[in-house]
Amino acid sequence: MYLKYLLAILLFCPGLLLAESEMSQDAIEDVLDVKVRFATHMGYIPSIIRAVEAQNKEALSLDQIKAYDESWKNADEDSKSLIRRITQNDVAKYFRRRVENNPAIDEVFLTDNQGANVAAYPPTSDYWQGDEEKWTESFRNGDGVIYIGPLEFDESTQKTQVQISAPVVSHNETIGVLVLGVSVDYINTKQ
Repeated sequence: MYLKYLLAILLFCPGLLLAESEMSQDAIEDVLDVKVRFATHMGYIPSIIRAVEAQNKEALSLDQIKAYDESWKNADEDSKSLIRRITQNDVAKYFRRRVENNPAIDEVFLTDNQGANVAAYPPTSDYWQGDEEKWTESFRNGDGVIYIGPLEFDESTQKTQVQISAPVVSHNETIGVLVLGVSVDYINTKQ
């Protein structure tokens, strides 16, 4: 169902794709279906699960998360070590390899059970994702579902993309969310 909604956006919004006739709905669905499966698979990788579990154990307060978020957005001196911790940890290095070796992917980031960043490549525009639809719709109060966001311009990557959010699952429980930014440029190259 979510793929049909996305397909309608992609096919009927002027200027987002070259032309409806140049790429069939089946072809777009195939491209996104592969990325949905990829994002879902990543949510079950043991190192990703361990990273989320470790941050969840820290039990950051919402006030702490919001303070980190403000610092991150302002790029002040205090945020530099936090940004390095999120973008240079082992999971972020894995994400970097995925982005650099796959032209379809603009970004990958991982959040905990409150929407706070655990790992990201490249850096996100803010630290806290918990107040954003891509996180709330995927985490779903711990029920965890795939969510495909609208086609939109992303501030952190400076590219137009679709974000696919997938639950990170441990012992049949959603513990976080992984977000994969899929480039519209890549979809266009498949035409």
